[in-house]
Amino acid sequence: QGPRLLGPCLRVAPAMAPKPQMCFVCRVAPVKYRFPCCRERYCSAACYRVHSAQGCASRPAAGPPPKRPREEAKPEEEEDLISEVRLCALRGHQRVREALRSEAFCDVLRALDVVRDRRAALEQLVEKDAYFAGFVDHMMEAIEYVAPQ
Repeated sequence: QGPRLLGPCLRVAPAMAPKPQMCFVCRVAPVKYRFPCCRERYCSAACYRVHSAQGCASRPAAGPPPKRPREEAKPEEEEDLISEVRLCALRGHQRVREALRSEAFCDVLRALDVVRDRRAALEQLVEKDAYFAGFVDHMMEAIEYVAPQ
């Protein structure tokens, strides 16, 4: 059996392939989907119905809060986006992947996602959090970013 594909550009040899994550509800079948309420992984419509019927522990009684629109100063410009090749390089970068496996680091990213001024929050994290600054450095390394002079 040859290497298997994990996403559009990352190949992993069978011996290195990660162990499949099991369903949050039945804990038997490999996961395929993610609950929108708590982001836990599940395998089937049957498990989705069980979770929905029991009520999600992470969802408040009044239901999920309404999403607020992102407040962007201007629409994203083409130069603000990275190419598909660089995105693949980012996905495959070992240190970026290690950081994203950390639950504490993912909590930081989730908290960052809900702040009103993301740019200011990002700048503050880069200045005050050495781990986050290192993560940004690894991301820039992965996409081979060269600062304009």
